[in-house]
Amino acid sequence: MTRSPTAAPYAVIMAGGSGTRFWPRSRTDRPKQLLNITGDEILLKKVVELITPIIPPQRIRIVTTRSQAGTVRRIVPEIAARGIIAEPFGRNTAPAIGISALYVERDHPEGVMVVLPADHYIEDHDVFRRTIRAAVDKASQGSCIVTIGIAPRGPDTGYGYIEAGTVVNKNGAIYTVKSFHEKPDQARARDFIERGNFFWNSGMFIAKASVMLGEIEEHLPRNHELLMNIGSSLGTDDEQRAIEEAYGKMEAISIDYGVIEKSRNVIMVEGSFGWDDVGSWPSAARYWPRDSKDNAHIGEVINLDSSRCIVHSPIKPVALLGVEDLIIVEEDDVLLVCRTERSQDVRRLVELLRARGRDDIL
Repeated sequence: MTRSPTAAPYAVIMAGGSGTRFWPRSRTDRPKQLLNITGDEILLKKVVELITPIIPPQRIRIVTTRSQAGTVRRIVPEIAARGIIAEPFGRNTAPAIGISALYVERDHPEGVMVVLPADHYIEDHDVFRRTIRAAVDKASQGSCIVTIGIAPRGPDTGYGYIEAGTVVNKNGAIYTVKSFHEKPDQARARDFIERGNFFWNSGMFIAKASVMLGEIEEHLPRNHELLMNIGSSLGTDDEQRAIEEAYGKMEAISIDYGVIEKSRNVIMVEGSFGWDDVGSWPSAARYWPRDSKDNAHIGEVINLDSSRCIVHSPIKPVALLGVEDLIIVEEDDVLLVCRTERSQDVRRLVELLRARGRDDIL
């Protein structure tokens, strides 16, 4: 049997999130993925540079909201204007991936989508690229969705988990998928680790655009109907009006909940390239300089008898005296101070500010 060639891959970078757990640095007009949260380079720019050696800029699509599109173009000018897919407003990842699939399929009927978050950290770039190549090769040969599972470093409760099934390709570390599990409590996370066949869900998906649209049709039929309305208008004067109208009616749901967890055609490739979703201030601070008392900092810290603090204040020096396990983030208009253990609750603080009408600092 002659093996068909691997279809041309397209990168689809999801860059429309809000990143509320990184407030007050992350704001409505400058979300996490448009910041240098890890202390070196803007996250979106890093992922474009990461994928470009295997997928050229002309086959990279960046999905963002219309309000952020101008900033995205300035950050990654190597991506042509037609490579920026601007949603009227955010409707979660299922609509975003659906509309991206329409554009990819229009450009290449057999095109394979490599869906990547814009806000993750990858340590080993070479291993990452080899893993993506293996996933593209697998996706191009059939009607499956490939996801990347990360070997867990411990019983972390901040990630969803993938239960791997049988081995499809031992050399390539490819598995069938038995089930998906939402973020567990500590006891359940420990049980997953002890079983040995559970992986962190990275939120990366690789599939032919046609396959992704077929799965949306099966599991989110109303969204698919609306996507087809958009598809019939692509390249016409009616395109933007059709997108606006469809987005107002689509179900706002993640691709994980809406499609991936229901699909019978998902396989997993193990990713061993040093992955971090950089989902909170403590995870970002892993990549910052540290002093002898384990205080992570961007900016000058004057320390007396303080340890394990996270300080982001690139302009003003911060003096620490006899404190431990604090997060301190200084911006021109607001100062955040919280316990490190409450870092996931920063989003709740954002919700409180929004409820109080404090959009001026959001």
